[in-house]
Amino acid sequence: MKSIDIGTMFLVKGELDKNKHATFTSERNCFLQAVTTDDTEQTLNENKWTYVKHGDNFYILGEDAIKLRNLLTMKSSSKDGSKIVVTDIGDLRRPMKDGVLNTGEEKLSIAIIQKIIANLVGPPAYANEVLVFCAPGDAVDKSLNVKFHKSILTNFLKTLGYRVECIPEAEAIIWSERPVATDPETGEEAPFSGISFSFGAGMCNVHFSFKKIPLISFSIAQSGDWIDREAAKVAGDIEVPALTRFKETKFDLSKIDSGDMKQVALEFFYQEMIKHALNNFADKFSKLENKIDSPLEIVVAGGTASVPGFLDQFKQVLSGLELPFKVKSVKMAESPLYTVANGLLVKAMATEAKLQKDGDKLLEKVE
Repeated sequence: MKSIDIGTMFLVKGELDKNKHATFTSERNCFLQAVTTDDTEQTLNENKWTYVKHGDNFYILGEDAIKLRNLLTMKSSSKDGSKIVVTDIGDLRRPMKDGVLNTGEEKLSIAIIQKIIANLVGPPAYANEVLVFCAPGDAVDKSLNVKFHKSILTNFLKTLGYRVECIPEAEAIIWSERPVATDPETGEEAPFSGISFSFGAGMCNVHFSFKKIPLISFSIAQSGDWIDREAAKVAGDIEVPALTRFKETKFDLSKIDSGDMKQVALEFFYQEMIKHALNNFADKFSKLENKIDSPLEIVVAGGTASVPGFLDQFKQVLSGLELPFKVKSVKMAESPLYTVANGLLVKAMATEAKLQKDGDKLLEKVE
């Protein structure tokens, strides 16, 4: 069985090695367009760069795209010394935006994401191998076509030969971290009961389960990319990609230099993002028909939550809000970047075990 977390900035594959240990492989979810010449494809192949051809154009994918973007011009290994030049298009492009496929470039985005996924997951190890992926919950603050996104990816993964299952992104955190609450009826422990926040680049996904039963699941568009865009607007003469690089490599929420406007701006919009996510969850929780009084664990994960000092910032914002639920504890997932993929893998294991128990012949190994 396998899992794949298809995020706006990263894709992460989860699978078991021969010793039954979970292993994870990540790939950047981005691309660059190459100038098309007579020897473009030859140069791409000679340098073993990952690419896809769509129409008459060539697009370099993932980590190779980032390396080429940094170098701008690469000499090929061909005898005539020809060069392949990255088109002057500014920033790296992504096939996803706000957590879903970029419908502004629908056909191109689909071709790009399918190639990246196929390269990452590879073919099934046996007929109808279970693969679980995730999709965002319905957005509460922006109109996004989540159903289209989910349908395109489901159908494509099936064409690769997998038995496909999809669950909400933040639900995977519940499967991975297994928060525990107290069952108000029995007084016993109720595993897989808690609140999860997955702070990604494109959006923040939120989920609440009690004893594995999903009760609340949604997403908000104010997450990592939103922070970068808004902070760049007020931080002075700095472009969004430069601010993103600073955030990912040098920023520390526990060590804010009040004289550095980019740090001040990032801190402010981090606080606004956390507050927005908590307030939206509180609103939905207050509307539940069956109230749950048990104190709940909160688990946070995701690349945007990986900056140093995030957990303390989250707790600080949380303490300043009046909320309709009790909080037992707040913790950071052990591996924020891989937590979703790990939860999806746990779900895949559970699904495959059930199928085997039911005697599903489709899981028989291919000779």
